[in-house]
Amino acid sequence: MGRGHLGLRKFIKKETEYKDKKKNIKHKCDFDIPCILKVKFNHKIQYYNVIKCNKCLSFISVREPGNVQGHIFKDLTEQEKKLPLITAYSNSKYLIFDFADLENVSYEEKN
Repeated sequence: MGRGHLGLRKFIKKETEYKDKKKNIKHKCDFDIPCILKVKFNHKIQYYNVIKCNKCLSFISVREPGNVQGHIFKDLTEQEKKLPLITAYSNSKYLIFDFADLENVSYEEKN
């Protein structure tokens, strides 16, 4: 592998991972809570499949071939609507490129 691969891995990690900047305790994140990420930007809403840490608000995307961010392209299914919801905002005008740049991230459990 050449040098360029490290840069590519860092770019993909930034694109597919959000680290909770306000977490109270230092820990190694344990991602095991499936959630839906709802991102609001420029009067639009996009949804993503993510897995949240059970100790803080950090999350990673559910990667699929050709869809590294876990973007949901169709309407949410009934099963997806029952999952906990993470809501965030982005200053992007067109597409969400980096989860690391999301703002006002909040978590809401469904009953």
